[in-house]
Amino acid sequence: MRLHSLSVACVQIGRVQARGLLFAGVVLLAACQTASVLQPPPVLAPLPPLITQNTTHYSIEPTLSDVRFLVYRAGPLAGFGHNHVIQATHIRGDIYLGADLQHSGFTLALPVKDFEVDAPQARAVEGPDFAKQPSAQAVQGTYTNMLGVGELDAAAYPDIRIRSVGFTGPEWGPDTTVRIELHGVARDLTVPIALEHCGQRLIASGAFEIRQSAFGIRPFSILGGGLQVADTVQVRFHLVAQED
Repeated sequence: MRLHSLSVACVQIGRVQARGLLFAGVVLLAACQTASVLQPPPVLAPLPPLITQNTTHYSIEPTLSDVRFLVYRAGPLAGFGHNHVIQATHIRGDIYLGADLQHSGFTLALPVKDFEVDAPQARAVEGPDFAKQPSAQAVQGTYTNMLGVGELDAAAYPDIRIRSVGFTGPEWGPDTTVRIELHGVARDLTVPIALEHCGQRLIASGAFEIRQSAFGIRPFSILGGGLQVADTVQVRFHLVAQED
């Protein structure tokens, strides 16, 4: 998460035939771009242990669950890059459901080495912004760069971890404060969640945004900012958990 940076832009600079006034214009445009400013990590209070007593335990079903990151190209040369769909696989997690949400909680772990980049079926449902399928070579390059030092740094930070902090609102649609640990930085965000109870299954879905710079990742950028990965990443999730 330079998600290149969760991802990155497949750069096809070799195809750019810039010359004359066009080249001069590109240089001027690129010079006007500003890099994302990395935000200092906040000082967060330690979280108490999750409440597990007198709760019903649910385990995340990884084959039925989907967490995806939509990463967009940016800059005046954005046409020479790609947008990307990054999907988490082998998701691990536990949900503890108490008598009410105030006595409930959950944890999730997304192993970054298991992220899948630009699966055709995932791109197909995301609309025209993802219509052009990158080559297999470009997809592999994106995956390799994504896991490297300065981006997700999978060797140092193998998982993205998410834990509930608190809930407000109705049980069918609570605003949920979550603590996200990514790239060695922890931040609290409020995420609206649609919650459905279907027999012995819980289904949670929703969407939110994160900024790579908020987690110590400087989004991929070349040519003085002419071709970039956007700092803002859209996150969508559909989680299915089974009662033990």
